[in-house]
Order: sequence, then C-alpha cells, then structure tokens
Amino acid sequence: MKAALIQSPGRLEIQEIPEPIIGEYDALCTVLCASICNGTDHHAIRGDAFFDLRFPTILGHEGIGRVEKIGSKVKYIKIGDLMTRVVNKLPSSSGISVKPGWGSFAERGIVVDWQAMRDDGVPEEVWRPFMVNQQLPPDADPVKSTMVITWRETLAFLNRLDLKRKEKILILGTGANALAFVEHSRNKDADITVCGNPSRERTFLQGGTHNFVSYQSPDAEKTIGSFGPFDTILDAIGDAAGLNRRLVHLKPGGKIAVYGLDGVTDYRLDVFRIPQGFAFFNGIYYEEGTTHDEVLQSIKDDRLSADLYISPEHIYPFSRMNEALSASRDRKTLKSVIDFRLAD
Repeated sequence: MKAALIQSPGRLEIQEIPEPIIGEYDALCTVLCASICNGTDHHAIRGDAFFDLRFPTILGHEGIGRVEKIGSKVKYIKIGDLMTRVVNKLPSSSGISVKPGWGSFAERGIVVDWQAMRDDGVPEEVWRPFMVNQQLPPDADPVKSTMVITWRETLAFLNRLDLKRKEKILILGTGANALAFVEHSRNKDADITVCGNPSRERTFLQGGTHNFVSYQSPDAEKTIGSFGPFDTILDAIGDAAGLNRRLVHLKPGGKIAVYGLDGVTDYRLDVFRIPQGFAFFNGIYYEEGTTHDEVLQSIKDDRLSADLYISPEHIYPFSRMNEALSASRDRKTLKSVIDFRLAD
C-alpha cells in the first residue's frame, strides 16, 4: 500500500510500504479521507523535538476509514462500519516507526475494538487510548467527518475548563482549532472574543465570535481590554509572547489554557503579569474519545459546521499530498483534506 512517510525532518514522500498487522482486537480499514492537522502534522514534518519521532514514520492522525476485515476477538465493530481515527501498525521488519495514534496517511490502517478489550478484562491503561476509534453514522460524509476528530479534541480540552454560561473567554488564534473552540464556546453560551488574523474575521464571526480584534491593529490591546476582563484566556497558537501581553486582562482567579503547539518546547508564562491567582490548563491533556457522542449530537443539531473549515478547492487526491500541505502551511485554508477515493 502507499503511505506518506516522513523520511527525515523536512522530507515527506509517498512510498509503497507493507500492509498493516491485524491483531485479534483490530479491524482493518480502507482509509477514505484524512485531514491535515495544521499544528501536529507540520511540526512532525519539521521533526520538532517535542514529538520524539524516529524516522521514517507515517504521518497523520485525522483519518476516517471503512472496515474491511476484523480480528478474532472483535465484537463491537462490523465490516462496513465507518470509523474515526484510523491509525497504523506495521511489521517490525518494515523498518518504519509508527507513533501510537498516528499513521492515517496511508491507503489502509487499523482501528481497535476497545470495548471488546474492556469486556475481556484487558487493563484499562491498555484499552482506554483506543476510545478514539468510534463509529460514525453510516451515511456520514467521510470528508466532513475528518472534522469530528478536531471537534472531539478541542471539546475534550474545553470541557476541562468547565466554561459556564455567559463567561467571558478570550481566544488567541484564528486556525482550525481556534475556530473549533469558538463553536464549542458558542454552544455553551459563552461571551467570545477572538484576537487573530483579520483575513479570517468573517469566518470567525460566522462561527459565533462576538468580538473580533485584529492582532495587527495598533489599538489591539486597548480594544481587547474593553471587552474584558476575561474568565478564561485560551492560547490556541502556542505563542507565549502573545499570551503574556494579554494576561493583564484576566480576572482574578481566572483560567489560563494553552492548547497550541507552536512554542511548546520553550513556553514561558509571565506570572507577574497576572493580577492575582489563576488556574492553568495544559493542552496536552484531554481525552478525545469521551466527547464523541456530544460532537455527533451537535452535528445532528447543526451546531457544528464543517463548511466553515473545508472548501472544495482544498480537497486533494493522495498524489497531491505536498500541495495540500502547502495550502495548509500557507494559510490558504483552515483544513486541507486528502480524499483517497479521488483519481490522480
């Protein structure tokens, strides 16, 4: 099968690799679509130290697949099921490293029947990470369904913050994760201010932002202050300098949340800018699988919209992977999606 391999930092190639291993609790999937994570995937390609990758490795963690074959102990997954978070597991003889939870940019991959593992007494620390492998409605659009992963991740993190109705939240950033946080915050009836790139103001207002402040404005800090003080400030970029400038707008005892990864290896919080005590939330810690049903219900209720993120001109066949990555990196789109069903 073909897969997108990071051969070394900065070098991504589509190559033939061995087929996945199917364990007794695994289901083999044909990968239908996978989207590019504007944070993780680009950091991984650069070989950022935080990810501790061994090369070559398969890229991707936002894959949607159709089940083609099941292992001997699979009970809750059926052939034909549409599944989230297809990953990969290769024979050791392949010489290819696959980070746990990654490997969706390949023609085939696996999902795990974590419920069957739980029923059979497998330790929770073994099966719990595979809660990300869950079924989608049979009629779900695989392209739009790639957004389920982003929505689940961001909602799982936001739920940790226990955002209350009418609380004021300041979101820093205008990428896909930031927009997901806006939609979730709107669905919780929060008062939302966003500071980000003015080119995306219209999209963020459509998503539910109440107040949008361009980071390029010379009066940005004064304008942000007029909408505060804030119960929560959420950095969706990973820009410590940007967050530190806005800490003066935090309410005493407020919440600081860092979800973005841009500066993850050298992030410094200037606590002396904070008026009083605060609670801190690290974006590395959340349980994506716990929000699956909540996200599906929000989609059914038209409270989450994939159309804000994905446009037809940025859906690519696998052969145009590098073009899709460039469009994502150069901020031409919030989400680039690879559709493996498209002809070259």
